[in-house]
Amino acid sequence: MKAFSQKAIRKRTRNRACATILALAFCSGMTFGAAPSASAAKTTAVTPHLPPYHAHPPRGPLPQVLPWTDFTGNAHAENAYYLAARIRPVLYQQPCFCPCGKALGHTCLLDCFTRADKHAAMCGTCLKEAIFAYQQAMQGADAQTIRAKMIKGEWKKVDLTKYNRPPGE
Repeated sequence: MKAFSQKAIRKRTRNRACATILALAFCSGMTFGAAPSASAAKTTAVTPHLPPYHAHPPRGPLPQVLPWTDFTGNAHAENAYYLAARIRPVLYQQPCFCPCGKALGHTCLLDCFTRADKHAAMCGTCLKEAIFAYQQAMQGADAQTIRAKMIKGEWKKVDLTKYNRPPGE
């Protein structure tokens, strides 16, 4: 029984190490090998693990988004935090596709913008996701529709260069 436990522990440790390395590579934008062609992507697509999110509207008060003015000099972060503060209930119902769920214990995209770790300010994935969610919400999409589009990866199309100036400029 003891050998089985040690073997299981080694396997779990190895799996966590691999997951951490892949998560860091994903967050930093690294790629391994050539990108598959569009037709190859269709045949080899695997449903990715869905990060945590809340499938229901918030049932109580939500935490405040950190002030966008805390990120002076980082216009992308200033804009994303500014917009995130306006759609907290929407972000509460969205997954975040960076590894913050496992690495930092985040349970939804809103956590990236409310926690003291200031994670979103340093993560292009979180910035794009929040801006995408805001754009969709302003077009009248509900949280469930936005989530379906985020799962499809539509947030990846956000052009951060459009957000190179602080809000209000």
